[in-house]
Amino acid sequence: MAAAGRRQQERIRKVAEKILNNKELELYKWDGDLSELLQNVREKLNKVAEGWSREEKNHCLEETERSFQYSGEILHLILS
Repeated sequence: MAAAGRRQQERIRKVAEKILNNKELELYKWDGDLSELLQNVREKLNKVAEGWSREEKNHCLEETERSFQYSGEILHLILS
């Protein structure tokens, strides 16, 4: 998991601790080996983007970064 993803995960856990009485979110439960699951997701994402232009791929990456930024800001506000 990338550093940004780990930071986001930690923020989500803190929100769960604060407002959900430490309930473990279903988001963090999975069946199977995490590394294998992540590799499968990467392969599926790459297949989806096979026909995309470089411009479309760059746009997707930019929007993904923005979504992490905004969700991080929202989580920060919840925790303040």
